[in-house]
Amino acid sequence: MNREHAPHLAQFDGHHIDSWHAATAPLRERYPVLNEVIRCDVCVVGAGFTGLSTALSLAEKGLSVTLLEGALVGFGASGRNGGHILHGFAASMATFEKQLGGRGARQCWDASLEGISLIANRIHQHQIACELRWGVLTTVRNRRQQQWVQAQQRQLQAYGYHDTQWLEGQALQSHIDSPFFSAALYDSGCGHLHPLKYAQGLARAASQAGVRLFEHSPVTSIDEDKRGLQIGTPQGWVNADRMVLACNVDIGPLQAGLRRCIVPLRSHIIATAPLPAELASSLLPGGAAVCEGSPLPDYFRLTPDHRLLFGGLPGSASPQAQIAEQQARLANIFPQWKNRQIDYGWSGHVDVGPARLPQIGRQGQRIYHAQGFAGHGVALSGIAGKMLAETMAGDIGCFDVFNKLYAHPLPLPASLEDSLLRLSMLYHRLRDGLGF
Repeated sequence: MNREHAPHLAQFDGHHIDSWHAATAPLRERYPVLNEVIRCDVCVVGAGFTGLSTALSLAEKGLSVTLLEGALVGFGASGRNGGHILHGFAASMATFEKQLGGRGARQCWDASLEGISLIANRIHQHQIACELRWGVLTTVRNRRQQQWVQAQQRQLQAYGYHDTQWLEGQALQSHIDSPFFSAALYDSGCGHLHPLKYAQGLARAASQAGVRLFEHSPVTSIDEDKRGLQIGTPQGWVNADRMVLACNVDIGPLQAGLRRCIVPLRSHIIATAPLPAELASSLLPGGAAVCEGSPLPDYFRLTPDHRLLFGGLPGSASPQAQIAEQQARLANIFPQWKNRQIDYGWSGHVDVGPARLPQIGRQGQRIYHAQGFAGHGVALSGIAGKMLAETMAGDIGCFDVFNKLYAHPLPLPASLEDSLLRLSMLYHRLRDGLGF
């Protein structure tokens, strides 16, 4: 018998963190606490985008599914992120080609495009009101960033993707009114949405498809024997043939080996007070989301109630200092904003693995996992869940390609992770500041 134990995966006070996302998605379905013994084909752990997509896809294939969430639907990264829908990966396609060859890299690229289509199709099919809009700008403010972004555009074109447009001068100003940037790459095939509303919509669709979903039900143990898996929670058990760990950075000691394959990179977002409608529309006339062309980018977009959501990696430890830093960066980008009031500030973790490659695979024949999306999780997590479901239904398909990507466990103790990340952030920001 194999046995693993873990404390609760999520510590919280029974509510979502205080964020603009939570404040504007207050109404939701409630799901019970697991207090019985359940038998099912597949148990999914984690009700973020990955777990919800996996559960919904499995149910659509006729499998019985139990979904366990230690906190609330969308409590983790899926309900806190900037909402950017991006194709591709944090790693370059050259990295994929090196590990998988040209054919395997192409399959991964095509899967990332399918992830965007999957979002659009699910929103339409299940009538999820989550403020979907299309268009993303990757901005440039110095020569080094311009070289990096233009290299990205050439790579996209090499893969047959032609939905991008290089912008300068008046063409740039028609998308963003800022003296801070000299150029940008506009991508009409990417977009943005309200992530918590989307997560709640996926949960509703999964429940309607027959998934038994439980909140406030953290997994405390996993036992495996010849009969299958026994997954324990504080008040109940799930007996399943297979399971999926879709826990992001909250995997913790539930699977220590998987936890050592990712670093939790903290990202912080502020939401301004509502701007006058005319000012808001003048800042980003086309309504595109924006991501700076840098390995450690700031990112921002407008909301339907005329706020600016502005996110990035914090340089300071205290929440007050983080907000002040981001206020200053936002004022540099939009001087006309004039340091208006900040109504919300919150943090979440991005799961980043070695070489920034996604980690989609399994341990043995029963336990599957998906993690390490490194900022591309809105679209990639959905297609990862679909691939996991297809594999468990007998269609190995693209899962086998992703499973060949190797994630080396990180050779440093967790106590040094934060120091290493701060040094990396300082290095990249210094390079950006110097422009080389």
